[in-house]
Amino acid sequence: MKIICLQHVWYDNAGYLEEWSKAWGCELHYIDAKKPDDYPVLSGDDVLVVLGGPMSVQELPETEWMQKEADYIEKAINEKRKIIGICLGSQMIAHILGTEVSSLPKYEMGWAEMHWHSDFLEDFEVRELTIPMFHWHSDIYDLPKGTKPLGSTELTPVQGFYTDHILGFQFHPEMTVEGIQNLIDHDDQEIEKRDRTVDMEGPRADPGYVEQSHNRFQPILERFLNVHGEKKID
Repeated sequence: MKIICLQHVWYDNAGYLEEWSKAWGCELHYIDAKKPDDYPVLSGDDVLVVLGGPMSVQELPETEWMQKEADYIEKAINEKRKIIGICLGSQMIAHILGTEVSSLPKYEMGWAEMHWHSDFLEDFEVRELTIPMFHWHSDIYDLPKGTKPLGSTELTPVQGFYTDHILGFQFHPEMTVEGIQNLIDHDDQEIEKRDRTVDMEGPRADPGYVEQSHNRFQPILERFLNVHGEKKID
């Protein structure tokens, strides 16, 4: 299995997904989303991952490379390939599926408790776990037609969606401590626009926040990608 990651900025990478890929012996390749000529032809059991970034889907009409990226993602959707979208990635997929993407009055940036949808927990065979997950977004979307909801937070009614071949996360289950610091360092001006109910200090007070989010992400990935058996690396 090859995992093709469309990356929008260098500092927002696949995070825990890199570790997970190595553990299962999967190849993971980064592709600069701003260079559509470099997009590979997806074949076999290739998985497309569309990562986050500071852009907005609302910029798409006047941004040529984003239009080409949307075409590439849409082709993968039509081919029923496994696709994972994270933050901006999930917003791109939601837009392609025909739903509205709009802006929050106050950004959701930091750690906030997730309320998982019961159908999602049942379909992915994961138990209820009330833990904070990391968020870093200013845009939200309605539930795309033909998908099921993943969960919600106080500020964001739709925190993701899924089908048998699409998995969209509005939040960041893949984020590492280093990745969070990179976001803070590069998007520091945006932090002032955030809703103050969201906890920015969680990882400093309790580094276990990141580990807990990875522990939640792992079985979801393995169920979605139908990976089971013994890992290559512990």
